[in-house]
Amino acid sequence: MAGRRGSAGGWASGSRPVVRVEDGRTILRVGGVIQSVGVDEEYTTDVWDAMLPATRPASVLILGLGGGTIAQLLTRRWGPLPITGVERDPAVALLARGVFGLEALPHVRIEVADAFSYVRACRETFELICVDLYVAGKLVHGVLEPAFLRQIGWRLTPEGTATFNFWRTAYLADQLRRLGRVLPIRGVSEAEDNVVAACAPPPLLG
Repeated sequence: MAGRRGSAGGWASGSRPVVRVEDGRTILRVGGVIQSVGVDEEYTTDVWDAMLPATRPASVLILGLGGGTIAQLLTRRWGPLPITGVERDPAVALLARGVFGLEALPHVRIEVADAFSYVRACRETFELICVDLYVAGKLVHGVLEPAFLRQIGWRLTPEGTATFNFWRTAYLADQLRRLGRVLPIRGVSEAEDNVVAACAPPPLLG
């Protein structure tokens, strides 16, 4: 793995998005950290695959769209399906549309917005919610706040799943405990330096 994976929700000062071709793959880096990769003949299984469910979801919300790796993988696996991708940084959203090919996928709706504000105002429900909110390699502050996690639960269908991307750090056990206090954890998958937790809606909503 060339770097820790996570999709940007925006960039801090000095951490602007950069697209490079590395080992034949198109890579989006923010602050030197890989945020997204192109899904083409050079793509190999990575952490983003662990964020996908075993069966085709009816609808998907991606928080932290980045270059659209998850949207491309969903489409490659199951064909067109309703996908909403939320990306805070207009520059990253532009790269997702152009360089990473989302412009050619009319079933993918890109919302340039703050993920927290979007979820708070949203009234749709989704069968899959992928939470991949990083800025230059750091988990965005507020992802594990109970209020935000409850809002994620409210936006899931009764049988839905929310997947959260974490890095394997000294804080991981505490992060999973905080997550599990609000959303029941169905399972945890490991992908080198990353850990993906799959969560069910809170019992009262399921």
